[in-house]
Amino acid sequence: MATAAAPDQLTHAKAVRSHLPFILAIALLARVVYAVYVLLPRPPASLFAWNYEDIFIAISLVHGGGYASPFNFPSGPTAILSPGYPLLLAGLIRFTGTGPFAVYALIGFQILLSILIIPLIMRLAQKYFGMRTANLAGFIYAIAPPMLLLPLYIWDTTLSALLLLAAIAFASCPRWKASWFSLAAGAGCAVATLVNPTLLPSLCSVFGWSAWRSRFVPWLAALTFLIVFSPWPIRNLRVMHSFIPFRSTIGFELWEGNHPGGDGNVARDFWPLGSQRERELYLANGEVGYMHLKGSLARAYISTHKVEFVKLTMKRVVRFWSGDSESPGPMTVVLALLALSGMIVAWRQRLMATLLLLPVVIYPLPFYITHPNARYQFVLDPLLAIFAGYACESFFAWCARRPSPSPTIATPL
Repeated sequence: MATAAAPDQLTHAKAVRSHLPFILAIALLARVVYAVYVLLPRPPASLFAWNYEDIFIAISLVHGGGYASPFNFPSGPTAILSPGYPLLLAGLIRFTGTGPFAVYALIGFQILLSILIIPLIMRLAQKYFGMRTANLAGFIYAIAPPMLLLPLYIWDTTLSALLLLAAIAFASCPRWKASWFSLAAGAGCAVATLVNPTLLPSLCSVFGWSAWRSRFVPWLAALTFLIVFSPWPIRNLRVMHSFIPFRSTIGFELWEGNHPGGDGNVARDFWPLGSQRERELYLANGEVGYMHLKGSLARAYISTHKVEFVKLTMKRVVRFWSGDSESPGPMTVVLALLALSGMIVAWRQRLMATLLLLPVVIYPLPFYITHPNARYQFVLDPLLAIFAGYACESFFAWCARRPSPSPTIATPL
């Protein structure tokens, strides 16, 4: 595991007090004010205003339709999303309904999840870089515009960020016996994957690193993962009549960013929610057939347009880290550049926090070859805030170490 904070940093950290309560208050106030600013001009009349698949699945569950109909029209069972977040939404909607109260209740819930991320950020930042960095990282996360937008997505993004950070915190300091740690790691990875399957490669890298550095038992963790996660693919095999281990949309996601005339971005006009033609094609072929068709088209396009695919991939890499129309692009770039500066400084000082870096490198890979979206990067923003905080702390420390210029003594004429 990466070396923790350097001795001189720890010495300073002892004299620095945690500002967690103040940062939590600032974060809560900033998110509430931002939510009011965004929603007050045109308050949503119901959850249907979001037009999100997870909401429609949750409503289908509440109304007895089962895990089905992700596009707000009857279409039968679905596997386009893993069940974790839609099931959570269904539980909340059962108590709040789908009207205005549900909108504000769910946003409040999202804000709560967002606030819970802050103690984890500060704990990891303190462990690797000291308390000064922890306070700065928490404050950056509390006020940075991209993170203020995060709770307004009625999607798994905020919960995914929380689960990823919790897994890293857990893997960074195992306190239990190896068997208990392995069981908890396997079960936790399964739950996180049921919420967001794209977290799985990052989680495997995090706990794989932990297995190499500690008494972690990989086979026990893998067995626990399979036991907890297996009901989902078994359900898909029984209900969808196809082996779908994670989501049915892998082929479609690839096609959405790689098709004739595409620019590598999300095109809602090519999705059953936004196109009558695609809706009819979806109903005619069924979900599994529709997704297989799109996957075949994507692979055919990539095989005959290799150079264009490489160019689109490069565009997607840039767009993933620079934000889009749904996020504060300039502030996203500033945060990414600050985080990159912090990573460089940490590397030069032999403070490479490997567990923090692995998800930053691994998590975006699927989106580089499919399509980026603002909310995909938001999952990594808490980690970027830690490195950005370290960059700021290093800059302030450098300024403090600079010798003050000697006063110039005027020579009398």
